[in-house]
Amino acid sequence: MVAIPKVCRAAPASNAGTVQYTIACREDYPVPEPKEGELLVKLNFCGVCQSDHHMMAGDWGIAPAAGVDCTGHEGAGVVAKLGPGVDPAKWKVGERVGITPVHWTCGDCEFCNNGHETICLKKQYVANVVNGTYTQYPIIHESWAIKLPDNVADEQAAPFMCSGGTAYTATKAAGAKPGNTVVVFGAGGGVGHMVTQFCKADGLTVIGIDVGEEKRAVAEHAGAAHFLDVTKISDADLPAAVRKLTPDGLGAHAAIVAAGNPKAYANAPGLLRPCGVVVAVGIPAAGTAIAGADPALVTFAGISIRGILVTSRADMVDALRYLADGKVKENVQVVPFAEFPETLAAVAASKTSGRKVVDFNS
Repeated sequence: MVAIPKVCRAAPASNAGTVQYTIACREDYPVPEPKEGELLVKLNFCGVCQSDHHMMAGDWGIAPAAGVDCTGHEGAGVVAKLGPGVDPAKWKVGERVGITPVHWTCGDCEFCNNGHETICLKKQYVANVVNGTYTQYPIIHESWAIKLPDNVADEQAAPFMCSGGTAYTATKAAGAKPGNTVVVFGAGGGVGHMVTQFCKADGLTVIGIDVGEEKRAVAEHAGAAHFLDVTKISDADLPAAVRKLTPDGLGAHAAIVAAGNPKAYANAPGLLRPCGVVVAVGIPAAGTAIAGADPALVTFAGISIRGILVTSRADMVDALRYLADGKVKENVQVVPFAEFPETLAAVAASKTSGRKVVDFNS
């Protein structure tokens, strides 16, 4: 049995859906009741992602639904209560569970049936239609609840539900083969350091691009063979620097943009060899960046651009095997619940390395 209180810890927002939003820690947030097909989850840890800021600020052109004031979309804990209709043979109270950014998909549309369920036209996202993981007792639909391997700790599993799974899917999308070179923008960040690890695990050579020595340390620890600090090299000199680091001097086979930075998107196509691939992962505020290049470059060089939002359930199962087998590991910095507001502010301003994880039990 999991004892369920009437109120819990949470960091809800005021002015949700606007750039003027603020979050504050509370100990008296109401615990909801799960509805048909839903699980009530007691979280132990919650990852803090820059997307949490964008969702609550509404600067993607997407605002939280009425009544949704807790952002966050990655967490790990245990099932606290089964909603009506949940099969007790599939989920049991006390069982460990992970929460991803997706709450529900239809399972019947063209996209769900062709391996693209995360862009289902009827999809529902955590922190958009239901409260996210900034409350210790969130609701998740049973169809998207993730079973966690026994040997993966909650503080690793929580951020992995977004950054790890997304990084795995992005690495697959690059289509690179062992021995190929991949540029990773934001290689010292929450998603980028995981992309770097998956690339290394798959036999790819990574050129990490980020800002400063702290990010360099994270990227190199994750397995980047080379690192370029964009505070020390101009945009104009970046293509030549990348080509110099590739064995044949032709440039990278793929560029994975894990940073929500307009300059990263502007620079990525020019770092590629012919038939190279740009994988768009990081999402800046709407209207601030373009994922592309001069059509002459794209057409003459045969450049492809692929967008990856978050991981599918099938990819998450595969990605978790890497984590359980020790091939990848989240670079986590655990912070106490009371530091939620300043932690999100630092992440929103890109002033952190690796992944910040909040301990609800601290």
